[in-house]
Parts: sequence; C-alpha cells; structure tokens
Amino acid sequence: MEKGGERFVPVETKSFRLSILERGVVIPAKVSPVSSKISSNQAKIVWLIKEGTRVKKGTLIARFDTKPFLDKLLKAEQLSADAEATLHATEKLLSLQKEEENGKIEEAVRKLEIAKIQANNIENGTGPLKRKIFEQKFHQSERVLALDRNELADLDVLLKKGHISVRERDRSAEKVKTAEEQVQVARAELKNFNRYTWPKLLREAELLVTGAESNLQRVRRTADLQIQNWNAKVEKARRALVNRRKILKKAQMDVVNCDIYSPTGGLLLYAELPRENGRRKIQIGDSVWEGQTFLKVPDTRDLVAEIRVREIDVAKIGNGMEAEIELDAFPGKLFPGRVESIASLAREDRKHRGVRRFYTRIRFTGDTDKVHVGMSVTTRIIYRLVEAVPAIPQDAVVYHGGSTYVKRLGNEGVELVPVSLGARGEEWVEVMSGLQAGDKIFRREE
Repeated sequence: MEKGGERFVPVETKSFRLSILERGVVIPAKVSPVSSKISSNQAKIVWLIKEGTRVKKGTLIARFDTKPFLDKLLKAEQLSADAEATLHATEKLLSLQKEEENGKIEEAVRKLEIAKIQANNIENGTGPLKRKIFEQKFHQSERVLALDRNELADLDVLLKKGHISVRERDRSAEKVKTAEEQVQVARAELKNFNRYTWPKLLREAELLVTGAESNLQRVRRTADLQIQNWNAKVEKARRALVNRRKILKKAQMDVVNCDIYSPTGGLLLYAELPRENGRRKIQIGDSVWEGQTFLKVPDTRDLVAEIRVREIDVAKIGNGMEAEIELDAFPGKLFPGRVESIASLAREDRKHRGVRRFYTRIRFTGDTDKVHVGMSVTTRIIYRLVEAVPAIPQDAVVYHGGSTYVKRLGNEGVELVPVSLGARGEEWVEVMSGLQAGDKIFRREE
C-alpha cells in the first residue's frame, strides 16, 4: 500500500550485520627502510637510483663516497699489523723470560743440592773426623803420660840404688810434667770441640741448607712474578690486537657498506630528512648518519587498507574481524579483508577538533593484482551478526524530541507510536518494544 511518496511495509524478522564504515587509503603492508651502516657522519651520497624505480631485492640503489673510508681502512690495516707484531715480540720475550727464570731456578736447585752435600759432610764426615782427631790426641797424650810416669818410677828406684844421678831423675820428672800439661791441653781441646765447635758446625750445616732452600723459594717467587708480568703484557698486547682487528673489520665493512642494495623488491622512495631550512627529500651530496633512514622500499605485492576509526567505535572491533573493502577505482566490487592491527594510541583528527581516531590496518585476503598503492577505499568492518530479530528499515524511524517513533497503520488510521530500538545496521534496525511482527509502518520512498 502506498501514499504520497511513502509506502507501507510490515515489521519483519530479519538477520543483518553490524559494521563500521570508514574511508581510507591503500598502503604497503611492509616498508623496508634503507639506512646507512657506516659508523660515521661522513657517508656522503655520490649516486642514487631514480625515485619511483621498481627494484628487485639485491639491486644496487645508492652509493657513498669511499675515499674517506679507504683512508681509514689503510690506517686500520697498519695499526692492526703493528699490534700483531707487538704481540709476537711480547710472546717471544715471554718465552725468553721463562728460559731465564728456569735457568735461575735450576741454579738455585743445584746450590741447594750442594748445600745438602756440604751439610751432610759436616754432620757425618769432617765434623766427626775432627772429633776423632781430638779424641785420638787426648788418648795419645794420656798414654805418653802413663809411660813417662812409669819411667819416672823406675828412675826413682835406680836413684835409690845409686845407679843414676839426680839430674837424670829430674829430667824424667820434667817429661812427666810436660806430658801432664799435654793431656790437659788435649782434654781442653776435645771439650772445647764438643761444647762449642761441634754445635757451631751443625748450625753452619743447617744454615747452609735453609739458606739454599730460602734462596730457591725466593728465586721461584721472583720467577713467578716475572712470568706473571710478562703474561700480563702478552694479554694486553693480545687485547690490543683484538681491538685493532675489530676496528679493521669495521673499516672493511664501512667500505663494503658504501654500496647500498635494496633489502626487498618494491618501489624505491626517497625519505625526507631534516635540514637547516626544513625537511626535504634526500639528494646526491647529502651526508647520512649511521642508522639514519634515507630510502624506503615498500613491498607493493603485500597491501593493506589503512583507515582511522573513531574513538567511540574502536572498542567494537578487534584483530581478525572480517571486513569488506571497496575501491573508488572499482565501484561495486568488494574485496575481502581482515582486521590486522589497531593502534593502541589515538591521534587527533586534523579535520575535526576534539575527535580522536585510531589508525587501523585491514589486510587484503584476496586477489590484489589490480590494486595499487594510494587508491582510496571504503571499508566495512563486520563486528557483529544480529540474527532473527524484529526489524524495520532505518528510514522508517521518526526522530522527535530525543525520542524515536514510527508511523503505524491502525484501525483508526495512521498513528505515531513510540518505539525502543536496539542494534542498528546500515539498512535495518532492531525493534526492542512498541511494535509486533506484522504491524504495518510507513517507510519513506528512496
């Protein structure tokens, strides 16, 4: 039934999708940055491939001036060679020092052996022999004294009988007295040897050995200290060589890194760099710092649609949700997609102050052969499916005073009925209350 640009439609049970509609643009899913790997700010560009050139992975796309880095390489090679020569010389000196110290230790060991032999000679050889000599001298003097005394006794008998003169008898007595003195001297010498000379000899023998042992220990400690010092010098020279070789390797890599190759296939783009008079694209003659991106190679085979979702809608969507992508270049044709990522940080909408949006990427999941970077798109993210609910067309709803109504055809004619609405799709809206299935309502003609 129709009337004046409006028509009656029944309240039906419908299933429909809830989606978020946003505009966006096609961009590469991956952009490979190209930066300088040279450890210097002297990397000056002397050649660049033309911007917009489609390149393959491994294509030479830029070149830096090699002269300053070749000079550094030559110096690094000389310093590395010097460090290597220093290490070899230090290792040779260490070897000679070891030989010298081993010789000193061997000499100290020989002296200790000699000292032990001398000590053993004193304790068991010359020392006891000297005692034996003194003892023998003492016993001999005692025997002489005994003989002289016996002779004197005989002469005393002969003197009484008148066979000898008194003078002869006195000469014999004088011999006895001399013998007695010799016995006393021999006894004193033996006693002096046992009390003083023998302990002195034993102490000298002990000192000979302990002195030689102390000397050996001292020589060994000194040798260890000398070897440690030279080992430290060798280690220092080795570390210096390692450091010089690292510098040499870096210098070699700096020369190699003067040639820049594309990390992937795609369309070569120049990056903008800050300059004194503002930002501008890189050009021949510019110097680039280590790690500074100066070229970009977007992979145009892997594409995504980038959109900006309003703050009030971002909580409705999530990674993996299905989406439809319609390109302005192909009206009416829908490309399948899926939500790949949602930015965690919102950005201010440049066109609408106070509105914050979250950058969201939707990956194409179908054929993109005819899709190009920079194309404008309209995307629909399907975040919910409303199934089998009473529903009416969006254009049947009447808004008045902040409330929602519909025009229902009743027994007494057309009446304005308040309704409570639920989920809203692009075409249909869920009726929560106020209408029943089969009610006839007015819908504006499109």
